[in-house]
Amino acid sequence: MKNLAAAFGKALKSITGKGKQAEPDREKLNLLLFSNGALADKKAETIQELYGASPETPKTVLYVAYAVGDQDASLKRVQQVYGPLGINFVSAHTSDNPASLLDKVDGVYITGGNTFRLIDKLQKTGLLEGIRDKVLNGMPYMGASAGINVTGLTIMTTNDMPIVQPESFDAMALVPFQINPHYTAGKSYKEEDGKIVPYQGESRADRLHQYHEENSTPIVALPEGSALRVRGTSLELLGRTPAILFRQGKEDAEITSGKDLEFLMQPAQAKPQAPAKPKGPSAP
Repeated sequence: MKNLAAAFGKALKSITGKGKQAEPDREKLNLLLFSNGALADKKAETIQELYGASPETPKTVLYVAYAVGDQDASLKRVQQVYGPLGINFVSAHTSDNPASLLDKVDGVYITGGNTFRLIDKLQKTGLLEGIRDKVLNGMPYMGASAGINVTGLTIMTTNDMPIVQPESFDAMALVPFQINPHYTAGKSYKEEDGKIVPYQGESRADRLHQYHEENSTPIVALPEGSALRVRGTSLELLGRTPAILFRQGKEDAEITSGKDLEFLMQPAQAKPQAPAKPKGPSAP
């Protein structure tokens, strides 16, 4: 527990300003962030547009499936699904030096699973910094589930259990907010003695409000079948279900347009200094 507390403390320092890195330039971002990899409309066309891929002009993409246990099976599935779109994958788990693969690919795809296991492997392989640098310089990035948790400032709004202990909860900070995928609104229910009754534990909103008892970073909660399309500092919300914006000290807001989220991508503006007061005449 001491080490886990230390990891939390390190992440907290990074978002409260102590030891904080300079704000990155996000003008070249080209991201597609899925809640779960599904999308109601034009999923194939959207992914091809992201990578600039087609059967006639295929692209090679680094596949990162560190979040799952059986990475061979995961790679086989995505090859079957995305191969016909003109996307060829090279998987990070097949290389002893996966960060070196970044110079040989046209894009990155990080899939879902356990976010703690994912961030741990990204940190240990050098891919966390490597992918971040490439993507901030324009490399296309697609993420699903855990793969979008790691694009925020930290992974502190993941839904997953800490099955491994990463060095810290710091993520790639590609977007300057937190993300919560698979968001479900309202109470959960269960079957008890043949009846459907409310689950008495915390709702997803309860847990995200708890985050804001200790932290001030906004959270974008994405329901199933939705995605964020990020181009530079512009945002487009894809899918038919609204996202929810959580902000400390404010009412939760239903979001139906990415335009309503673009303010989150703007760098903090320094307050202008007050003009100096003119000095009075010197005393004789």
